[in-house]
Amino acid sequence: MKEKKTRRLAAVMFTDIVGYTALMQGNEEHAAIVREKHRNIFEEQHKLHHGEIIQYYGDGTLSIFTSAIEAANCAIEIQRLLKQGDPVPVRMGLHMGDIVFDNTEVYGDGVNFASRIESMGIPGAVLLSGKLNDELNNHPGISTVSLGHFELKNIQKPVEVFAVANQGINVPKKDDLKGKQKATNKTIAVLPFVNLSSDAENEYFSDGITEEIINALAKIESLKVTSRTSSFFFKNKNIPIKEIGKELKVSIILEGSVRRAGNMVRITAQLIEAEQDFHFWSETWDRKLENIFEIQDEISLLIAEKLREQFGHFEIQEHLVKKQTDIFNAYDYFLKARYHHNKWNPDDMQIAISLYKQALDIDPKHAESYAGLADSYSFMGTTGFMPYEETWGETIRLNEKARLLNDQLPDVYYQLANIAFFIKCDYRESFSLVQKALELNPNYVEAQHYISYLYIIAGEKEKSLHHLEISMGIDPLSQATDFYKAYYHYMLEDFDEALVLLDKCLEANPKNIPAFTVKAYCLLKMQLLDEVLEFFNKIPPSVVVKGDELGIKTLVYAHKKDSTKAEKYFNELKEAAKHPEGFRANSYLFLYYASTSRFDEAFEWVEQAIANKWSLLMIHYIDPLANPIKQDPRYEKYHQILFGTEIRKTQTSTKKELLDAQSAKNYAEKLLLFMDKHKPYLDPNLSLRALAGQIEIHPNQLSWLLNEHIGKSFSEFVNSYRVEEFKRNAKDPQKAHITLIGLAYESGFNSKTVFNTSFKNETGLTPKQYLNNGE
Repeated sequence: MKEKKTRRLAAVMFTDIVGYTALMQGNEEHAAIVREKHRNIFEEQHKLHHGEIIQYYGDGTLSIFTSAIEAANCAIEIQRLLKQGDPVPVRMGLHMGDIVFDNTEVYGDGVNFASRIESMGIPGAVLLSGKLNDELNNHPGISTVSLGHFELKNIQKPVEVFAVANQGINVPKKDDLKGKQKATNKTIAVLPFVNLSSDAENEYFSDGITEEIINALAKIESLKVTSRTSSFFFKNKNIPIKEIGKELKVSIILEGSVRRAGNMVRITAQLIEAEQDFHFWSETWDRKLENIFEIQDEISLLIAEKLREQFGHFEIQEHLVKKQTDIFNAYDYFLKARYHHNKWNPDDMQIAISLYKQALDIDPKHAESYAGLADSYSFMGTTGFMPYEETWGETIRLNEKARLLNDQLPDVYYQLANIAFFIKCDYRESFSLVQKALELNPNYVEAQHYISYLYIIAGEKEKSLHHLEISMGIDPLSQATDFYKAYYHYMLEDFDEALVLLDKCLEANPKNIPAFTVKAYCLLKMQLLDEVLEFFNKIPPSVVVKGDELGIKTLVYAHKKDSTKAEKYFNELKEAAKHPEGFRANSYLFLYYASTSRFDEAFEWVEQAIANKWSLLMIHYIDPLANPIKQDPRYEKYHQILFGTEIRKTQTSTKKELLDAQSAKNYAEKLLLFMDKHKPYLDPNLSLRALAGQIEIHPNQLSWLLNEHIGKSFSEFVNSYRVEEFKRNAKDPQKAHITLIGLAYESGFNSKTVFNTSFKNETGLTPKQYLNNGE
């Protein structure tokens, strides 16, 4: 150690052996062997990865690296080696931060941060701070997942914690984490706008306006926006705002109304803080219908601005709504089509197809109608209400037209991902395309469901769960979310939990075909074979998929060791598989061969499936029903062919600094001087955008400066000045006749609730307590 203090930036690794003290007390000899193995591996790997072990302290270590990548790679390799033989249970925390050396120790924020993160972990895990994780974003060999935001002891703000998700590294579940998770405030649900038009048939229009605002806000990366499905669950229901906020796990509710008359429209909107149920902003717009996209953009931008002012930094684009068409009637037909499309049944879907076509007759360049029409055809083909090949052909053609007209529609890439999977049988391309959809809209719940599904069928459980949890946050009340949760539990062979969720799906929709199929799989795996057969008698005939029924009954009798009936159904299955529409039946041949240990025939079928691009192979290959074949040495070869061996990295957003250190310092000084000299906070309508203009800085940069450099949201910052102004006014004898709320209004507040809340946050006292104490 050096004689005097030195300061440097380093990647800090903090570790400890879990349960070492108890081990020492119980078996000192074994504890010594564990410690020797631990130290040998640590010292060897630190040399290989250019790390420096600063200190051993009993069962733990503190070490530093000049490179975040080397620190992470060292941690991964240590955990892998410690698991070999007699495992050593070690927790690890890594952070990139400032450390201080003196002649006896190393300390500083970097050490404290790494220590706090390590203490949250579980044996075999590697936890990372958000700052260190940012350093790994473009490194393909290290995969990470976000565990959420946490309040850590002696750390001022909630921090985001990540876990390494490479193969062989344990990823904690949220219940495992020892830290108080703090839900982000940047969450909003847009409730269906009320139709106040004289014509009740204008319901489609108010629903459409609501959905467009949801889609616009969903483009903001750091804002979690509840999906349409869960928001519309509360349509026409008289439920208190506070309860809706709790149910959807959001802090803000947006509600409004739409009144359409002739060629004019009036839209009102108001933001409500859900926990306290108080309105903190409202606005009304009277506009011509021909300007509908400008209205939507204006509303969405203003809402985003108010949310940022209230709850902290996120970047806002210059525009959130793009003009789709110059012809309003085309857009009107599109909204009508989507209204029927969202009912997800064949009758309404046929109506939607007709309306999308009418929109395209009026404007043949309306990309959104092409995308909607493509989605409608894919639904009809997948559910069997239109010929499979014909409808998928139309889906591909229409989706490509939409892409050529507008390559920034997330729906297009989601549909392309489905085409890549189900038509091309190309897992890698499908995965890449769904990632593109999420880049364009991180709140796109269907894409979150789908990427979770792609991960689980490839056997990557932790990454699947990560995206499943995101989708549960965005769309907690939808059947689709419940189904994907059920499928995840089925793939983990947690059949009891899967059945609970599947029954919930079927209670809500007795015609949910995928839920019926997976429930049958669960019962089969639980050896409830007679119940599976009875189950088919209870299914509505309209939703029985013949190929599934034949395949599942074949598997049931095979499990029952009833060779006569198993052979009978197997022969029927083979015959059904020969027909052009027999792709479902065909896929069960693999499950039959795999589960009855006819492995040579199973792999012959796999070869055929790969050659013929039978996409259902990818769904069934790692299914629990195929467990017996997974011990065959050929299994891994085909797994790699289907899913690839490269690590699929979960994308994480890079938090870029919008100002360098010197510019941030200069602007902070300029801002504080301006606030003291000009007192802009006395204007109750002061906005972040207006203040940014006054000190000549971009609004995104001012928002970042307030959050990251000063440590407050815009509202907290401005209201702190108003509180100080109130204190000065309260002490002024010439204003003794003015009421408390009058003084608050003179100080720049325009709401009694905001005044009382801000005052207590700043002083710890109510205004009356403050004055009574003679402060």
